[in-house]
Amino acid sequence: MKTIMSGAAMLGGIALMLSATNVAATDAADVERPNAPDMSLAEIRAFNAKLPKDHRYFIVCKREGVTGSLAKAIRTCQTREDIDRTARDAQNGTREIMDRARVSPGCPGDICPG
Repeated sequence: MKTIMSGAAMLGGIALMLSATNVAATDAADVERPNAPDMSLAEIRAFNAKLPKDHRYFIVCKREGVTGSLAKAIRTCQTREDIDRTARDAQNGTREIMDRARVSPGCPGDICPG
């Protein structure tokens, strides 16, 4: 059975969605930085429910398989801010190594036979 919404009901629903989005956006600005590794999955889900997915404190968890095991996996959880910082640090470290290699092409880094 199809349900047909009146224009007023549809506009009311849209207004409700927009007001909920605005409340979530203002609440997201007041969020305290979480300690993601010490939180349970239930706590992480409750915390993330208050935030948009692109918020810097939104917690992302991933499971990584343990080498040599078919079933064992380790769950690591980090905020988007931590993930971005780790990527930026790795990129800067790689850039430094490449810059040093360009300065002294025959001797990578500070490791030179002497």
